[in-house]
Amino acid sequence: MTKPPIVAPIVVVVGVVTLPWAFAPMVSQAIGLESAQQPAGAVDYFSIPKHQEERIRAAAPESPRVKPKQARRVLVFSTPNHLMEKDPHKGYCIPYGAAAFRILGEKSGAYQPVVSNDLSHFLPQNIKKFDAIVLNNTSGAWITPASEDVARLAPTGGDQKSLEEQLRKSLLDYISGGGGLVAIHFAIGANPHWPEFRQLLGATFTGHPWAEEVGILVEEPEHPLVAAFGGKNFRIDDEIYEFGPPYDRSQLRVLLSLDTERTNMGVKWISRTDNDFAQAWVKSYGKGRVFYTGFGHRTELFWNPMILRFYLDAVQFAAGDLEAPTEPRADRPVRNWPGPTPPEIRAAKMKIHQVPEPSADEIAKIETACPDKAPAKPAKPRKVLVWGHTWTHLPNPYAEKALELLGKKTGAFTAVISDDPRLLLSNRIGQFDAVVMNNIHEQEPFLPEGFGKLDPQQQAAARQFDKAVKQSILEYVRGGKGLVGTHAATAALFGWPEYGEMIGGYYGGHIAQEVVIRVEDPNHPVNACFEGKPFTIRDEIYIFKAPYGRKNVRVLLSLDLERMRDPGNRPDKDYPISWVRSYEKGRVFYTTLGHEPATHWNPLFLRHLLAGVQFAIGDLQGSTEPNPK
Repeated sequence: MTKPPIVAPIVVVVGVVTLPWAFAPMVSQAIGLESAQQPAGAVDYFSIPKHQEERIRAAAPESPRVKPKQARRVLVFSTPNHLMEKDPHKGYCIPYGAAAFRILGEKSGAYQPVVSNDLSHFLPQNIKKFDAIVLNNTSGAWITPASEDVARLAPTGGDQKSLEEQLRKSLLDYISGGGGLVAIHFAIGANPHWPEFRQLLGATFTGHPWAEEVGILVEEPEHPLVAAFGGKNFRIDDEIYEFGPPYDRSQLRVLLSLDTERTNMGVKWISRTDNDFAQAWVKSYGKGRVFYTGFGHRTELFWNPMILRFYLDAVQFAAGDLEAPTEPRADRPVRNWPGPTPPEIRAAKMKIHQVPEPSADEIAKIETACPDKAPAKPAKPRKVLVWGHTWTHLPNPYAEKALELLGKKTGAFTAVISDDPRLLLSNRIGQFDAVVMNNIHEQEPFLPEGFGKLDPQQQAAARQFDKAVKQSILEYVRGGKGLVGTHAATAALFGWPEYGEMIGGYYGGHIAQEVVIRVEDPNHPVNACFEGKPFTIRDEIYIFKAPYGRKNVRVLLSLDLERMRDPGNRPDKDYPISWVRSYEKGRVFYTTLGHEPATHWNPLFLRHLLAGVQFAIGDLQGSTEPNPK
């Protein structure tokens, strides 16, 4: 390929021309600013240390991907001066981005860069001079001119509103008429007051949950605009965005996305629930071409050869030299984890593990057995998360239905039934007044299935997520919220000592027979349904080991050894059934009852369970002072 001649860069900073003196007379003629009255004393926001510029130049491609069809001029536009002082990227990625896009054009000869933050370039008579526009981390409502811009850009009359309307129309007409647009990083967060701008770029910035190394999927390895990555997934350390409406895969073509299986999904403030975190895309806008990537925050990215090649290819695409498809694809990578189990997978797993759904008759029995009224009036509308994998234990679907109906029939709470571990993260768990660990029964319930078969990056990401969930649960309860454990909740998480301490003990064996239960604390409100009388039930009863101890919990129910044979060999003859305890500011209720399906239409059990949930929520007051045997 014959390399096109290098054209001189033009750098305009709101009226201050910063370029080799030999080219100074060319500025107004080249970019059509004959009538623009430029303000004096503007600040240079584009200088970077010489050695950093040389790093960028050394890393930039020697030649473009394709030979330009003609000489190209590209506007590299940054935040205007009247907004730059408050721009979070001032002195950071803006000057480095400006240098990178200038050097890419200079070194490769693919285009003549015009580096500026002057809104005059968007006037209809000026914007047509460019083959493409790069929005270099432009921030704020930059399409709204400052008051001083009105006199300069509309010298024959007009006001701020009419000038902004002219600038808006000029940009949209330019792109829809066949122009090209490249936007990087926070450029997508600009002009929040202008809906058409969000439609132009294809999404709205909703936050940056990640500021760390993440995994990136190259969704379409053969697409010309991802050639820089050699068809391979990669890792990158940057400030990583997530996006909201109008983001829609049916309206754009996603090139890169976050690999959620190789990224720490335990970070705070992730708002998307579909695991769809696009990081680069292309789209058509009328006859024009639009490219966006979230990459472009950390300064070292601007001397990363892979990213620089990616940027250069994008500019050539936008300018019309590098052909690339923009039609939306129907497919997308499916990432179920972390997230709720899809219904079809849940049903298959229940079948494999022989865990049945409650029948219509059984559901009717549960509903009939539920009390009509809660023991305490809720202080406000309450929401309870019932969390667990339905297929892991026989009683799980019965307990789900019982808790749902208890809350609904009595009005005590609304139950949210889910196995989505993301709901346990610190920025989501707070919406719930209590969390029910519903027979979770697994040693690592917050890790993906088949963890041992994952590659090291997947395992590391999963461990980060698991750690975040566990820390979140601890902080949630310690901070004053409620935790309820049903039956097998003490048979889980043996490798997490803080959980055993919080819930009050670990499973150490069981018996499955008819038992007589003694009401140890007749006056406790969680026990009110028993009226101080022993009762008999057939269920699977756990025998507990450390950290269970009477010094840590207040036992409510226990086996009545005066009315039945000792089922175990505990020297202390201590076989608790239900207890409550404080965990710093939080409240914990646990019962070993709830294994047999029939237990879930036992009226006494349901009333006891409801009272325990209300205790954990804080609507039903009761002592947590430990009681000796």
